[in-house]
Amino acid sequence: MASPEVYVGEDRGHQSVFADVAEAGVRMEALAEWARGFNAQQVCKLRIRESVLRLSIPDVMIVYMGYGERNGLVQVETIRVVGPREKTSSQSAYAVFQQLSQQLAKVLESEVDAKLQSVVGLLVGYGELFISRCAVCGRVVSQEGHVPAVDRRWEAGGWEWRHVGCRSLV
Repeated sequence: MASPEVYVGEDRGHQSVFADVAEAGVRMEALAEWARGFNAQQVCKLRIRESVLRLSIPDVMIVYMGYGERNGLVQVETIRVVGPREKTSSQSAYAVFQQLSQQLAKVLESEVDAKLQSVVGLLVGYGELFISRCAVCGRVVSQEGHVPAVDRRWEAGGWEWRHVGCRSLV
């Protein structure tokens, strides 16, 4: 009897969760100017407070990004998400924002050289958090935990949403 063949997994390489951004990263000394330009073009508003960027996505969430400098560029180091009416900048009282904060922390871990524009672009897309359907199960809210699809990936030229539990089904 012959031995079964060894399973060789498909090499997909590293898939980024971010859309491609052609422009160079934001330099630390140009951060305020970049934020003003962003605010002029977006409904979402970005505020700078010492070493924290506050991104307000109306009626959806507020994102606090701790940032530093790496090779002269602004580097997002931490992300916390809270509800738009919560009076805290620490952990949210809501499961959806807790899960989203964890998901975004994993993204920052896996994409250590992500440009500020890429991170903010990903976050702005979460304006559709409570209306977007999961690409796997087709539901807005998961059956387990009743939380919307917080996993967002750039796939074939467009954003794809997935529930945390549905990620493993792909």
